[in-house]
Amino acid sequence: MDRNEVRQHVIDTLGKILVDKSLIQEKDDALLSELELDEQDFEEFFTTLQTDFKIVLPNSVRSDITHFSDSANSQLTLQGLIDLIQKAM
Repeated sequence: MDRNEVRQHVIDTLGKILVDKSLIQEKDDALLSELELDEQDFEEFFTTLQTDFKIVLPNSVRSDITHFSDSANSQLTLQGLIDLIQKAM
């Protein structure tokens, strides 16, 4: 799967969860922490991506973003997530 296909799948997965899709439609460097998802939404998002791509994302990434910590992972962009997925594949 090439980068554009991974990107589109991530966007489609987010689109099923987000009410306001403008952030993912307007900018590729949107921070995941800006998406206004609650903990359950993030859990659904990451679980779906892991299942669909047959990968395991680092727990630290999932936890830091889900809990909106001040770690570097909370600054992860959609493009950064796509990079992580491609590495894991």
